[in-house]
Amino acid sequence: MKKMYVVAVAILFVFALCSKVRAETIWSDGFESGDFSAWTSVSGSWGLVHSSSGAKSGAYRASIDGETSLDGDILLLEKSTVGYENLQWSCWYKVNAGLEEEDHVFVEWSNNSGADWQILTEYTKVPSGDWQYASFDLPETADDNPLCQFRFRAVLGNPSDCMSFDDMSLLTVPEPSSILLLLSCLFFLIMGYKLK
Repeated sequence: MKKMYVVAVAILFVFALCSKVRAETIWSDGFESGDFSAWTSVSGSWGLVHSSSGAKSGAYRASIDGETSLDGDILLLEKSTVGYENLQWSCWYKVNAGLEEEDHVFVEWSNNSGADWQILTEYTKVPSGDWQYASFDLPETADDNPLCQFRFRAVLGNPSDCMSFDDMSLLTVPEPSSILLLLSCLFFLIMGYKLK
């Protein structure tokens, strides 16, 4: 009975540690405020669409609609990651009207306050479709960085072009090795109890 009690306590301890290595949301926005107040700046044709049936969740989605400037219309977020590491950017996207070869929507990030930008992904030649999930693991230069910025930059050439985004998040995610170590501990605890 005592052995069983010790193993049960150990298992609870491992599960408690597992809860500490879950993904943690640093920042998120589903646009339910009805404005871009969670963002640093917005330019050009970016807007919010109120439609509970058209949003991924809630009642609002961000949308880039119609022709943009040649340099691109930008939705920008400045977000310090001081105190965080193993970062991931995620969002839901939907192409409402197909993007042609000359249309480009970039998801980009900077580790130096926008002096240089790195492309996480680019949407071009994408047919219209349903909501899709996208996530991007950020490099180590994003860890513990007070100068991080994220932006959506759209270069569209047709008044009918339209793409939407919703439920964006910046997360800190556990390293796979941490999870594997905790699961291994749990496995050996259970096996050790069974062998005795």
